[in-house]
Amino acid sequence: MRIIYKKYLPKEDIPVYDFVRKRKLVKYYTRDTMAAVVCTGLLLKGQEVSEETPFFFSNSESEMMDYYRDACIAFDQKRIPFTTHDFIKIAVPSISPLSHFKMMRNMAHCFISIEYGLKGDNAALLGSASGLLYSALLADTDKEVYIGAGKLHVNGTAEAGFGILLPYELKNHRMLDSNSEAINFFRQFHNFK
Repeated sequence: MRIIYKKYLPKEDIPVYDFVRKRKLVKYYTRDTMAAVVCTGLLLKGQEVSEETPFFFSNSESEMMDYYRDACIAFDQKRIPFTTHDFIKIAVPSISPLSHFKMMRNMAHCFISIEYGLKGDNAALLGSASGLLYSALLADTDKEVYIGAGKLHVNGTAEAGFGILLPYELKNHRMLDSNSEAINFFRQFHNFK
């Protein structure tokens, strides 16, 4: 099992361009997607990646999304009370299409799959370490499985972890039945360089 974990503070640059070939897609990345792409690049550097390798990625519930920030600005600028009708009529049209796109929960999973050509068994998951680890443990392979997790905090802090492991290495793992966020599986490896 090889694991990497990275955490980037709100104003800290994430060196995503050092790890992508499809540079035009980076404008669609959220900070947690950038962190996940960096982790993936560091862990897979110099390795050939089989497109059939199973890949499972779990994204934490976002603490704050640009979508809501844009909507709040629309109400604040017009100084009108919030109503569902006005949200649809006023706020939704003012929200950047890019924000709508960035709300998709499978962003990191998709962009990593695109970057590395991963077409094997895969799943974009939301939430628990248990779901992520069971997906890898039960993968129909005796070869390596890739797993990852990411989290974007309200203040802009981005975390990501990525691992390469064999399914049997997760047997009886203490986090298999955990309600803990998937990113917690990777946090224990924070000193990995």
